[in-house]
Amino acid sequence: NEYVETARQMVAEGLVLVENKEHALPLKEGSKVSLFGRIQTHYYKSGTGSGGMVNVSKVTGILEGLQESDRVTLNEDLLQVYRTWEESHPFNEGLGWGCEPWSQEEMPVTDELVEQAQKESDVAVVIIGRTAGEDKDSSDTPGAYRLTEIENDLLAKVHNHFDKMIVVLNVGNIIDMSFVDTYTPDAVLYAWQGGMVGGTGTADVLT
Repeated sequence: NEYVETARQMVAEGLVLVENKEHALPLKEGSKVSLFGRIQTHYYKSGTGSGGMVNVSKVTGILEGLQESDRVTLNEDLLQVYRTWEESHPFNEGLGWGCEPWSQEEMPVTDELVEQAQKESDVAVVIIGRTAGEDKDSSDTPGAYRLTEIENDLLAKVHNHFDKMIVVLNVGNIIDMSFVDTYTPDAVLYAWQGGMVGGTGTADVLT
């Protein structure tokens, strides 16, 4: 338990808050939060290669970290939409060494879905994930260094419907940050890849 608490503290201290307009973070206690992005249910604890293949008893992602914090309430209806979509769009681990894609297929969202989420929430948190590593260097392409069309569309629609949007980057390296000027999120947090308790340390900072 001492190791777990130390790792949790290291995760929190290692995060980088790139943007935070009008104290958008930390989230106010009791806030109702809509989580967007399919990586909310598949946290990247590490990159590819030997380090990424380490087996652990449990990985606590950002979703679980927020649920365990008891400081905010999550939009369970939206979460169920993602879980249902993932039944027919499972996580792609790739075949063979270093063949996992840099990012996972993202769920397209409609204006109706985002508008409904806004009615039930105070703030939106959009999680964007990337992997890379041994035998799988990042590339200057959509889905790796750059955002995909679906990710851009997601940010655009959340920006249009929510008064407050926070972007969390579950990545192993920097990515193209031009989206900050385009969609003007209220906060941007580099959460990196924090290992098996990474979501707990990230939730500590978010709340």
